[in-house]
Amino acid sequence: MRGKITVVGSYNTGFLVYVDRLPVEGETLPGYGFRIEHGGKGSNQAIQAARLGCDTAIIARVGSDMFGDRAVGKWAAENVGGGYVVRDAEKPTGAGLVIVGPQGRNIIVVDLGANMRLSKNDVEKAFPRLSNSDVVLAQLEIPLETALHALRGSEAVSILNPAPAPMINPSQLEGVKIITPNEVEILTMAGYKPSQSSEIVRVAERYARYVEHVIVTLGERGALVVGGGRRIHVKTPQIRAVDSTGAGDAFNGALAAFLARGYDLLDAVEMACCAGAFLAARVKRGELVEALARAGELEKFIAEQSHTLGHVGERTPSR
Repeated sequence: MRGKITVVGSYNTGFLVYVDRLPVEGETLPGYGFRIEHGGKGSNQAIQAARLGCDTAIIARVGSDMFGDRAVGKWAAENVGGGYVVRDAEKPTGAGLVIVGPQGRNIIVVDLGANMRLSKNDVEKAFPRLSNSDVVLAQLEIPLETALHALRGSEAVSILNPAPAPMINPSQLEGVKIITPNEVEILTMAGYKPSQSSEIVRVAERYARYVEHVIVTLGERGALVVGGGRRIHVKTPQIRAVDSTGAGDAFNGALAAFLARGYDLLDAVEMACCAGAFLAARVKRGELVEALARAGELEKFIAEQSHTLGHVGERTPSR
């Protein structure tokens, strides 16, 4: 089963330069290693799903500029359908400016540009595609109301990756089947501080009253799946992480892919953890997106790591 996925999300061009130390206000420093990258959570996740063999399309808004041209060209090269991409005549393609210093410390400035003009009307024009999708996946580098409109617009398995996370009342998410925050995002959504990690399970259970499943990604510790009266910890391969940047996008794109192909939820989460670990274990020579797994690579990785996988769980107390 190939599976049909529609991603409703962002594209950002990344401009990276490396420096020996980070600059202070008003200072000009020599840099090196400048490059321009494809990015944006929506684009990354769509490319991951397409690389795993799914019929994937993206609903997005980019500028009528050269960077919008680059986005459209990249999606075509990755077999991501771009028939519902809007070219904005007023706002530029989203961009991120990244200065990387020693030990990976960085300064980042992001202008989401055309992404923040992706509208309900743009989504409605794509309803024929949404209504025939197995999975619809959205993130929050676009307006929340646009993401929710798309996720509630079909009978597909709907996944919201609430990143970056605003405060969200649990009742706002009614009608969404799955949310996939990380540990910081689940707390931010509920108005807690990142240091209040002891509250993660309780907060996840609160959101699970309105969505079918809350999947909290835990980095090298795997993922916590809460919903249906269960609390399950899904393991991830024990690898030596080189660079975890983008692992969340790999996870979400793979989760959508395996669910679209008919996998059981827990098995799909396990495979998605493997996709995230695969990316984190790779040395990223050049663009992050090039480190996303292709189907054959992930199958080999999973076979090699199968002895480290599994999941354990318990019933959650009735309330």
